[in-house]
Amino acid sequence: MQRMMLSALASVLVALAIGCSSKSESAPPPAEAKAVPIPANSPLAKVQVGMTAQEVSNILGMPTNQVSYATGKAWIPWYYGDDARRTEWSYKGLGRVVFTGGNVFGGGGGRVNRVDYDPAETGVRLQN
Repeated sequence: MQRMMLSALASVLVALAIGCSSKSESAPPPAEAKAVPIPANSPLAKVQVGMTAQEVSNILGMPTNQVSYATGKAWIPWYYGDDARRTEWSYKGLGRVVFTGGNVFGGGGGRVNRVDYDPAETGVRLQN
């Protein structure tokens, strides 16, 4: 009886390990799917991926609004990278600058991950 239970438990653990190791592809969010090229005369054109928040602030000034949210990586117990959170700065009439927000422990992050040009940006972003 005990041997049968151990065998069943081992089977379940193997199935979990196989299921967790598979890589899933998901569709990009709508904002990324409709990427609009940034015009050369836009202040957003000076912002580059990898810049710090201070460098972006020196170029664009303070944002009209900002929100911070957890990414799916925040729920992976063994993920220690700097992309467990994102911080999004909105600039009215320009668009958004999205930063990596650090790991689940609060460290790291703070670098530009993506720049979204959107001249219709209202600067009012509600946090979900």
